[in-house]
Amino acid sequence: MENQNSVEPVEVQPAESGLSYKGLHQVFTSPTEFFTKLKDNPKVLVPLLAISALMFLFLFFTVDLIVKMQMESPELQERLQGQPIPPQLATWMRYQTLIGGSLVESMIVLLAAAFALFFGNFVFAGKAKYKQLLSVMCYGEMIVVLGNLLVMPMMLMKNTLMVSLSLAVLAASQGPTSALYVALSKIDLFLIWEIMVIGIGLSIIYNLPRNKGYLLSVLSMGMLSILHVVFTAVGGLF
Repeated sequence: MENQNSVEPVEVQPAESGLSYKGLHQVFTSPTEFFTKLKDNPKVLVPLLAISALMFLFLFFTVDLIVKMQMESPELQERLQGQPIPPQLATWMRYQTLIGGSLVESMIVLLAAAFALFFGNFVFAGKAKYKQLLSVMCYGEMIVVLGNLLVMPMMLMKNTLMVSLSLAVLAASQGPTSALYVALSKIDLFLIWEIMVIGIGLSIIYNLPRNKGYLLSVLSMGMLSILHVVFTAVGGLF
């Protein structure tokens, strides 16, 4: 007699070849289609190396401007008490900017994925693996890094870091360390684009409506921007 409880075999779709590299441009052109493929085949290494390398490229060309801004900061001038800046300090600041700045990009996506895991799995009662969320964050961060590279030529031409595609230009006179400048810098074309793309990815990973995906994106990647503003404001009180 036939077994009435037999289960039909499920055909397993093979993983798409080169998905990790294709995602470097598909995240800009077709994020919904890309994240649908990424859900069952998350990639981390390639996008993580890509954002670190591109950020290093940005810092390599702007490091002199960054060090100059740090040297002219009131905090450093007060600490030196009128003494000239030692040459070795400038050298140390260059290396710190190049290496530390590149590592910061890795920390951003790691923390954002941790926030998404907390809010998505515990608050939204969804189910996702950390690697899936980290993959979404890595590819999403490509958008902000690209924005940095597009603004870089204007920074070099004007010989200043105070160039932005955000509302921070309205508070440029207050300096990059002011809470208002930092807050307005978060209303940025590429940052908003990143939040939306990550929202698409999270809605697919968690099988959520698109609006909840956007909310989860704000609670994860956007949370880092909020904390940045808060810490800047608190630091300005002391």
